Amino acid sequence: MEEQLMKTTWLASLLVTIFWGAVLGLVVTYLGGAMVEALTATPLTREPLKGMAVGVLLAVMSGLLVRTTHR
Repeated sequence: MEEQLMKTTWLASLLVTIFWGAVLGLVVTYLGGAMVEALTATPLTREPLKGMAVGVLLAVMSGLLVRTTHR
């Protein structure tokens, strides 16, 4: 029973991490692009899927780092 609960908790944590990583990636993509356009007057092509992917990757990697260092 406890093993099933641990698997469920791990999966839920992973899904939450992926969601917030995607949100953070989008926010950074749009805010960073807006700041660069405002400061340099250069139009940018924003790529939200790449921003989301980078955000998810960073969130998952930081979660793994925390998990492995606290054992």
